[in-house]
Amino acid sequence: MTRSSAPLLVCILAMLCASAAPLPLGTGSLPIPFGSSPALAGGFHNADVGTRRMGMFANIAKPDDPTAIFHNPAGLVLVPGTQLYTSLSMFFLDIGLRLYDSQGNLLPADHEIRPDWNIGALPFIGASSDLGTERLRLGFAVYAPNAYGAALPDDEPTRYHATQVLFLGSRATASVAYEVTRKFSVAASASLVHLYLTANRMMNPLVLQDPDHRFDEPQTSAQFDSELALDGQGFSWAVDVGVLFRPLETLSIGAAFFGGSSVRLKGDVELTSPDGSTERTTHQTDMVIPFTLQGGINWEFAPDFEVGFDYRYYHYQVFQEQYTKLGKPLMGMTEMRDAKNYSNSGNWCFGLLYRPLPVLELMAGYQQDYTPIPDQTYSLDNPSRDQRGVGFGSRWQVTDRHRVGLSFVRNWFDLVDVQESTGNPPSNAKGHGANFEVGVDWMWRL
Repeated sequence: MTRSSAPLLVCILAMLCASAAPLPLGTGSLPIPFGSSPALAGGFHNADVGTRRMGMFANIAKPDDPTAIFHNPAGLVLVPGTQLYTSLSMFFLDIGLRLYDSQGNLLPADHEIRPDWNIGALPFIGASSDLGTERLRLGFAVYAPNAYGAALPDDEPTRYHATQVLFLGSRATASVAYEVTRKFSVAASASLVHLYLTANRMMNPLVLQDPDHRFDEPQTSAQFDSELALDGQGFSWAVDVGVLFRPLETLSIGAAFFGGSSVRLKGDVELTSPDGSTERTTHQTDMVIPFTLQGGINWEFAPDFEVGFDYRYYHYQVFQEQYTKLGKPLMGMTEMRDAKNYSNSGNWCFGLLYRPLPVLELMAGYQQDYTPIPDQTYSLDNPSRDQRGVGFGSRWQVTDRHRVGLSFVRNWFDLVDVQESTGNPPSNAKGHGANFEVGVDWMWRL
């Protein structure tokens, strides 16, 4: 599963803490925030793995290193011999927002809310080999296309949405590719998927009765704040297939299907009251990873010049509701059903590659990404909005056996201006955001 482009406005929170509408306060209800699939703009995973992807964006038709295991496993036929590969992408966010109160005023009035810290890392370690054959390729990789952490100030109104969050989605994937003919190749992959998340937020009965109490002075409202902490993890399997068609030496067409899967996360929930007493229980939450269809084309239209175009489709309409069940009642509540009503989404991109020297490649690309989240179920756990970005990269063949790469991506997010949130407290907000990513990779041919 790939993501369309990653985070946006408050993407730092795109790991957890959905704000669910509670039962009336008098029933002793507790809205349990739990991580819905972190939709990073269009898709579940950040696809920015490897220099060709980050520098050019369009790489589905020509993933010419072991990252093909992640992007299109049929591309492994483009990598003869045996090689080891590793890459690391780091991204950092520049964001700010304010929240609407019930009268339509933006608060805080004198400043934007910004995270104390936020960071993401996408590591990849893989290997591929032809085992001395001409047409068979095997590949194996461990990687984390989702790994984000952030902290929000504990004295801002956003503390009732989240204060600290961490989400880690990792995979171990084995792939096999076969060149049926010189023009047509097929591949399949099987992955073990692991999801882990943890988050903290504040709960306040006054805020549940009247969300405008979020904007009270912290010294006034803090005496009623309880801290909710939860974590969870789960395992699942996914199966992917890919094809690569090369009708001409200078033209290649690639396509891949990344199967979706359901994951049941299990973990602990702890509520610490202002007096220091605690209530504890367990939970299980069902999450859905949607399937992805993607395709692309790469054309070497002149010697040492390539152009590529990709499109990714994310079938997010399967994510209509988030369901959490508690091991035992917590403040009178045993389960939570949180409407999501996601729509399908997509990403398109194109890029250029130029070789000024046989050992040097320069790349540039542009992408557009579309969110699956409607305004009514917008929340600070998945603050996805449409976005656009540019990428630049270079790869240098240092020796016959060693190649290194460096890349940079800058994304800008559409202005957030949501006033239809149905959550409690509502996630009506206005703000802006952008991120930048830096990636490095290294391939060693044995």
